[in-house]
Parts: sequence; structure tokens; C-alpha cells
Amino acid sequence: MHIEDVCLSISPIAGQPGWFNAEVDDSWAQGRTLFGGIQALLAVRAMRTAMPDLPPLWSLHTTFAAPAAPGRLGLHVELLRQGRSAVQMATRLLAGDQVAAMFVAVFGASRDSALSLRPAARPLADGISGGPELPFIPGMSPEFTRHYAYRWVEGGLPFSGHSQPANRILLRQRDPGLMGEEQIVAMADAIPPVALSMVQGHAPASTISWELEFVHHGQPVSNEGWWRMDASLVAARDGYTNQDAHLHGPDGELVALSRQVVAVFA
Repeated sequence: MHIEDVCLSISPIAGQPGWFNAEVDDSWAQGRTLFGGIQALLAVRAMRTAMPDLPPLWSLHTTFAAPAAPGRLGLHVELLRQGRSAVQMATRLLAGDQVAAMFVAVFGASRDSALSLRPAARPLADGISGGPELPFIPGMSPEFTRHYAYRWVEGGLPFSGHSQPANRILLRQRDPGLMGEEQIVAMADAIPPVALSMVQGHAPASTISWELEFVHHGQPVSNEGWWRMDASLVAARDGYTNQDAHLHGPDGELVALSRQVVAVFA
């Protein structure tokens, strides 16, 4: 099931305003739940289906509450507030009768402002292309990673016991289609937690909350270009870790900021 098929699977429930069904197959699984990025994509898609004229997405706050197994899912979209330029919405993702995740999004139209600060583009230096593309290994790689390609530039692979609390990873969407807002939302969660690179041997981990902020909105681009995620571990104690990451587009432009709280069972 390609990422575009996931987007198209969302359908409104007749006679129940704000309610939607979606269908996601097990190729998007991450252990016993669906990959968090595809859950966030469903939420954003449902919001845009409920209100087709929404302006660009500026922030998305996610709390993962319970596993969401592949298959049929429910979504409930609620308008929190609509102002002159900003719209705030919430979506609950349901697995059966249980809330699996909560999403709160802010969409905002452009406004005139005296402030303008554009982060400098930071493309990789010439001649640096990262290591070899990691293969997808059935039964070993997380299922959803079949949809993405990865190359490590700096840091360590998961479970390698690396000492550096930072990773720089090149990634791209393998599925056909353009990289628009929803596809970027999914990709922004596609790298493994930095903490797992510092663990020697396998250990499970689970994202508890995730904050994604867009800093640049451009036109959809080809899926063939390599994006870059610069991620760093800020703190780790009591079984929980805090991670920051910057997502850069193929031209080196900063597109989004990410912050996660991850429970690591090691």
C-alpha cells in the first residue's frame, strides 16, 4: 500500500459530521502499531478533508496513547477555533473504541510582518553522499521502512553502541508521487530515535509525544531527491529521552523542526 493509497483511503462517514474511516495495511507497521508518521499523515489528511480550504500547516502536536494496529481506523476531527488567519483543529485517531493518538494542529495564512529571518540553506558538502543505502530486510527491519530509503552520514546505526549522541541521516520516499505537506509530515518521523544508536544490542522504544513545526512551505517536489535529518539527543534519564531534529529539503533548505519524548526500554 503506497503512501498515496493511504491518503485516498480516508472517507467520511455518512450522517456523522467530522467522522472518517481509513484503511492502512501492515506494510506501515512498526512493531504492534502503525508507524507514527503515517498516523500523523492520516490526521492531517482528515483535517484537510473536513476543511478543504485550510491554509498551510505550521505546527502539529501529537500524543501517542495506545497501539493502533493495521486495518480499519476511525478519525474524529474537531474545529477548535477559526480566526482571521489561523485555524486550530484537533483529531482523535481511534483503534476500535480506544483513542490511539491525539493531534492538535495549527494552520495559518500568510500575514504582512516587519520580521523576516530565513535560515541559511545547508546542503551537504560536495562529495558527501553518506554510506550505502540500507536494505530492507523482512523480519528484521521495521515494516514501514520499506517505504523509505536511508543513508547514514554521521552517527551510528541503531543498536550499534555508538558514543555520539547525534545522527545525520539522508532519507527519501521510495513510494511514487510528489513530496507535499502530508508526505513531509510522515517522513519527519521516519528516522529511528538517536538513543537507539547508543544502545548495544536490541531494545524496544516508543514515542510518547511529538511536536512538528514547519518553517518553510514550498511547492511539492519529486520524491527522488534525498532529504536530510539532523537529530540530536538532548537528555536521557529515568527511561525517557528528549530528542531534537531539523529536516532539510534536497536543496539544503530547513523545512521543519521536530522534538520528541521517547521511552527507551534499555
